[in-house]
Amino acid sequence: MKGIGSFALCFALGLGAVRAADVRIVDVKAFLFWEHSGKFSDDILGQPAFQNLTRGGGPNHEAASAVMFDITFSGEKNGTPKYATATVDIIQSQLVGQPIVTHKAFANFVLGADGLQHKALWVENATCAPLALDVHAGKTNKSVKLDFACPK
Repeated sequence: MKGIGSFALCFALGLGAVRAADVRIVDVKAFLFWEHSGKFSDDILGQPAFQNLTRGGGPNHEAASAVMFDITFSGEKNGTPKYATATVDIIQSQLVGQPIVTHKAFANFVLGADGLQHKALWVENATCAPLALDVHAGKTNKSVKLDFACPK
């Protein structure tokens, strides 16, 4: 009887692993936080390189030192996949030395009636050197890069 219980546990864990693949990455967006107005920019992915954002070098000449990423996941409508996870690596380049790599994991997905859920990721002091984001969920992945610089 012990063997059947072990088999059932392994089978259940195996199903959990399959369920984890039910969450996929749909989209990634990035927004600057404007420090004076307290508002967010439009999506900045795909824009040309930004210079001196901390001193107002952006499109509206307002200072920005933080980036908010909006990562959209999809899965079963109204689903709560128990074992679903997503991992994110944030790579902040440095002018001198090794890049700073931060690892983040998302779990506890509660998908809406449209099968979507958004997860936000806030990165402070990140607008003076290139910033990259690498997201993995199930069998999907997405990488984005933002070109920031603050010349001396």
